[in-house]
Amino acid sequence: MKTEKVTREDLRAIHDGESRTFELPTYAAVLSAKASAYAFGRVEDCRFECSTDPDKNVLTITRMPR
Repeated sequence: MKTEKVTREDLRAIHDGESRTFELPTYAAVLSAKASAYAFGRVEDCRFECSTDPDKNVLTITRMPR
């Protein structure tokens, strides 16, 4: 999904074992969203795994089952 940023609502909408892919405008936005996902996981007591494609500014976030 092409978006300007990844929000908390986006992260909450990801269920255990599910992945979502976000296309962001810059690689700096990708790194920021990745850091936000990890921090939000600590707050919500869940775990996210992230993978990036720096050439396409794409971030894939997976919510890991507990």
